[in-house]
Amino acid sequence: MLKTFWTGERGWNSTQRPDATITWTSPTGAVYTTSPGSRLFFPTWNTTTAALNIPAPSTPNQPSPPAELAIPTRTRSRLAERTRRVRRERALNNDRVAERNTAPPF
Repeated sequence: MLKTFWTGERGWNSTQRPDATITWTSPTGAVYTTSPGSRLFFPTWNTTTAALNIPAPSTPNQPSPPAELAIPTRTRSRLAERTRRVRRERALNNDRVAERNTAPPF
């Protein structure tokens, strides 16, 4: 959460290398290096990544993305969705109990 909430000139800075090693620099100038957790289990595993082609930042004159790409909104609240799922499951359970309680066909 440091990269998200405490960055900038007076905050933490990080640099990630192609082998997934991250070098953190604290506001006081101390440097910390972390390595990926996979190295504990696979020390010889080569995790070096390819170079990334980072696109240039968009210009303010570019049109906004189409509405289809917008973040979807809920049609029901979480509570209403949970209530709907519980009722549906109970109805299925009642149907199963009714099937078991019928007389055999012979």
